[in-house]
Amino acid sequence: MYDVADDHTSAGRKSILAALSLYLNFLNLFMMLLRLAGGRR
Repeated sequence: MYDVADDHTSAGRKSILAALSLYLNFLNLFMMLLRLAGGRR
């Protein structure tokens, strides 16, 4: 993912995209847990 030839701009963009992807993964996990817990009424 990270290359030695990357400048600071592209490395920053890649890190921002990776952080956004991680955030969305945790959000989806939380939504899935809410659905599982909410289905037991």
